[in-house]
Amino acid sequence: METPGIWARMRAFTRGERDAQTLYAYRQAGAAVHPLLDAAERRRFDLLVGGVSPFALKRHVGLELACAWNAFALQALGDKMLAADETADPGTVGFVPPVTFDQVEGYYQQVQRWLGHASQAAHDPDFDLPRGTLPAALPAWSPVEPCPRPHLEAMMAALEAMRLHAEAAMHGLEQATPTSDHARLAKLRGQFAEAMSKAQYAAVMYRPNASAELHEQIETQAKGAIEALYRAGQLISYPALMNERPPGTGTPKRPRGGGPFPHTPLPGEKSFDPWAMTDPDSTASLKRNQNAARVIGEMWALDPDPAASVALWDEIRRAVDTGGAAIARNSSGKPVGFYFCTPYCAIYEAKRPLTLGDTAVAPGERFTLECAAEGVRVGYPFTREIVTGTFQSAAIDYCDPDQPPPHE
Repeated sequence: METPGIWARMRAFTRGERDAQTLYAYRQAGAAVHPLLDAAERRRFDLLVGGVSPFALKRHVGLELACAWNAFALQALGDKMLAADETADPGTVGFVPPVTFDQVEGYYQQVQRWLGHASQAAHDPDFDLPRGTLPAALPAWSPVEPCPRPHLEAMMAALEAMRLHAEAAMHGLEQATPTSDHARLAKLRGQFAEAMSKAQYAAVMYRPNASAELHEQIETQAKGAIEALYRAGQLISYPALMNERPPGTGTPKRPRGGGPFPHTPLPGEKSFDPWAMTDPDSTASLKRNQNAARVIGEMWALDPDPAASVALWDEIRRAVDTGGAAIARNSSGKPVGFYFCTPYCAIYEAKRPLTLGDTAVAPGERFTLECAAEGVRVGYPFTREIVTGTFQSAAIDYCDPDQPPPHE
């Protein structure tokens, strides 16, 4: 898009709007979801024409389709919200209200994750995700009352795009299901019908210029319909997911070992351990280091989204638990050690292709986790990322929140 002019910037500033340049970059990058989804759907069509039941898809094929659907749905939501804001407020194109920015960024940031998973599944027959990852829940709605009218218009537009695609996919699935799988098809039809009923109800209620009271009721119905269709689309893509435990209904099972895989407790939860993400071989010595103990506490206190940090850490844990990664070792067989910055996480080595958060890690590549509040108190963003590299010895960094990062 063209760079906003001075008057647009002034209007946006007076309204407290945020520069949407990052969101437009996400939108452009996420456009790759459309050819990926088309390619995945063609593969599914070829399989179904060849006589493969939708209920007998190989796991990597089903995962590719479900992950591609998630990427498509989230991209549609983000795109529609940006477009709706541009239409509603053309005088500040290039800037969006903070609530819109946060909501759209939340969608776009997950698009890359699902694109990465879908791409891996398309190329690696051994690719898998931990049981319980799918069907995934929609990212949380931004807490704002009342919901801006452009938000609701965008939700209705995204809902229609999701509905049309899900209807077409469900029709193809029904046509390809053999008689022997009709009982399972009936179960899937029931869940799909429930989602479609919610979508239809929201569409019939919708009025562009509804009163504030009706606007709120439509918003509630639209949110419920989008959430239901997001889940139904995953089940249509890979019907075997009906037999997996959805997020929020219990603890997923480890693919091996038989025991439950609990999530890492968050601050405020029972059994929370601030050193949970630290290299276990180094935790005892680091606890005795007053500066290290201080910055670990600061890391958790200044993390704007501890749940996101823990989710990234739990992806590493699951990769290790399923044999996808292991502690990296030097030529003498000893562990390489921990990363120099918080949370002083161990160095790992990928044993198969991985996607951790937004980062693809190749077999044999070493990686670790960085979550650092360095410079946060002087305006720098909190760092949360998977770091890859060769990892040579370095002095420990105490990640001072009151000082800019060294490279700055």
